[in-house]
Amino acid sequence: MPLRLGAPPCEEGPVAGWVAVLWAVSTVVIAVAVLVFLVLLIGAMKRMQGVAERVEQLLTTFDQDARPALIAARRAVDDASRVTTLVRHEVEGVVGVSEDVRERVKRLADGVEERLIDFETLLDLLHDEVEDTVLDVAAALRTTRRSASVFRTMKRAFLKRAR
Repeated sequence: MPLRLGAPPCEEGPVAGWVAVLWAVSTVVIAVAVLVFLVLLIGAMKRMQGVAERVEQLLTTFDQDARPALIAARRAVDDASRVTTLVRHEVEGVVGVSEDVRERVKRLADGVEERLIDFETLLDLLHDEVEDTVLDVAAALRTTRRSASVFRTMKRAFLKRAR
C-alpha cells in the first residue's frame, strides 16, 4: 500500500482506517481553528489600529488644548516669580527704612533723655541759687530790721535827749 500524505503511518485494518479519518478530521479542525484565530487576530489588530488612531487624535487634541493652558501657566508662574521678587525688594526696603527710623528715634530719645538730665541739673542749680538768694535776702532783711530797730532806738534815744 502506498503512503498517503497527511495520513499517519499505521497498520492496515479496520482500526487503521478509523485513525486516518480521525487524523484528517483533527487536522482540518486544527486548520480551521488556526484560520479562525488568524481572522480574529486580524480583526483585533484592525480594532487596535482604530483605537490607536483615536488615542492619537485624543493626544493631538489634548496637545492643542493643553498647550495654551501650559503657556498660560508658565506665564502665571513667571509673573508670580516677578511679583515675589518685587515684594521681597519692597519688604527689604521697608525693613531698611524701619531700621533707620528706629535708630533715629532711639538717638532722639537718648538725646532727649540727656537734655532732660541736663535740665534737671539746671533746675537743681537754679533751685539752689534761688534758695541761697532768698536766704541772703532774708538775712539782709533781718539785718536791715535790726539795723532799723537799732536806728529807731537810737533816734528815740537822741530825740528824747534833745527834748
